[in-house]
Amino acid sequence: MDLGPDLRTALLTARSEPGPVAFILREDDVSALDACKDLIIDRHRKHRAKPLAAILLGYEQMPLVRGGYSSPGQLLRSVRTLLERARESGDGNVFLIGADRVTFAELTRRARRSSATGTAQPREVRLDAAPADHSHRASRQHSRALIDLLPDLPVPDSLVREFIGDSVEVRLVRQLIVRAAQQDGPVLILGDTGSGKEVVARLIHAHGPRRNFTFMPVNCGAIPRELLESELFGYEKGAHSTAAGRKLGLWRAADRGTLLLDEVADLTLDHQVKVLRAIDRGEIQPVGAEKPVKVDTRVVAATNRDLFAMMRAGEFREDLYYRLRAFMIRTPPLREHPGDIPALAQALWKQITRDPTNELPADIIRALQDHGWPGNVRDLKMFLTGLHGLFGAHGLRAEHLRAVFEFERQALAPDETANRLEDAGTYRIHCLRHLRQADEVLRAAQVRLRDVLKGRSKDPETLRSIADATDLRVNELEVLCAHPLLFHTVPTFNTVRRLKEKLRDFAEQLRQDPERALAFWKKELEPDFAHALTIVFDEVARVVKPT
Repeated sequence: MDLGPDLRTALLTARSEPGPVAFILREDDVSALDACKDLIIDRHRKHRAKPLAAILLGYEQMPLVRGGYSSPGQLLRSVRTLLERARESGDGNVFLIGADRVTFAELTRRARRSSATGTAQPREVRLDAAPADHSHRASRQHSRALIDLLPDLPVPDSLVREFIGDSVEVRLVRQLIVRAAQQDGPVLILGDTGSGKEVVARLIHAHGPRRNFTFMPVNCGAIPRELLESELFGYEKGAHSTAAGRKLGLWRAADRGTLLLDEVADLTLDHQVKVLRAIDRGEIQPVGAEKPVKVDTRVVAATNRDLFAMMRAGEFREDLYYRLRAFMIRTPPLREHPGDIPALAQALWKQITRDPTNELPADIIRALQDHGWPGNVRDLKMFLTGLHGLFGAHGLRAEHLRAVFEFERQALAPDETANRLEDAGTYRIHCLRHLRQADEVLRAAQVRLRDVLKGRSKDPETLRSIADATDLRVNELEVLCAHPLLFHTVPTFNTVRRLKEKLRDFAEQLRQDPERALAFWKKELEPDFAHALTIVFDEVARVVKPT
């Protein structure tokens, strides 16, 4: 690629070639790309804590990172990972990455050692993605090829309204939902956090023959391991010291309906055996029971982790993995279908404002499309909720959007601080801010719930308002939990994360079964709040006065 007068032609030629390609440029030469601003989206210098794939994938224009690497080896590893991810996701773009003089000179020497051509100092080093097989060109368009091969099934209008978007990725998911709904075996849903895995599971249930029975979501990571078997399969009276009565368990509560095993990767190997047995035999064994019980429950599992890699590492049972993935759906991250952001944002905004006629202005929609949304649709919803909370529903401009982004950057510690552990003083400062914000969010949730949950008000409108407020607190905790290292210790992070998941379940229960939600609060959430606040308080003390 020549960085001279024919730069535009060179860029367009590179993009017309099959497969993703990365060009590593000298930082001194990056400014020449300013002449092609209409072809390039500037992602500025690389964020230390973010991988290249998170920064560069999913753009129509050619993404540019102006620099940020000081190690040739690290840069090469990052670029190769980027190209692998690009190939997997069907992103055939041209990626432009700047490197300082020393790093670039070392990459040049390595390139010369592997090639006998020329001795002049090049101005770029090109890395192509090696095709995984002879069908590499087709793999770039995996979603499109698959949807073209599938016989087109009618998609209900309600499903189009509930899983929003017109991209090929979204249309493929809707087609798979329709097919999964027509079957009755297990389904495995894979996807990034916030990309709609539970939404897909609910839609499979809602459009299938079990729709008139219970949909029961279970977060396997939010239930303590020692209690999981009792929660899933129930127990008989006297099965353990606190078993004063008999408990059916969540599996039986979903009899004839659907059980969602969310975060299924968090199951221990022992629990995986029992789950597999329940799926294969259609029966469960409550703790303390002498005989198994027949249960007709459909299982849908979901996770954001790589189950195949876990299986290869011996962390997930092979027989359960292949049993679950008999039918598999991948929910696409928002960066892979940014064209759907306008429709998604407008739909979410109408939900948040409770006004079906209220729409976001065009300049705000354009700004939303320029953001990466690492937390996907959940991240977008949280941001729009914050926008509404700060500035209301009307008269919004792009300035309001920038103010919310700036507010969030101030509220949350920068991503890279968690990796700068060599600077212990700086790390403690950011941990302290993070923990204090967690404490603030937990106390805000506790105070908001207290009056209603003491029985002072049970009218539906108030309960719905409480559920909405709880969702907002859950979203805030979701963002905080995206930075585990800033909780200072693993137990503190796990405590807040588990409470967050229980709060999410509580909000859903409050909308569907207030009496059950109130019982859940009294039995579990109230003591969990006290425990979490104590843990966070103690952690703050440890950060302030390290041993």
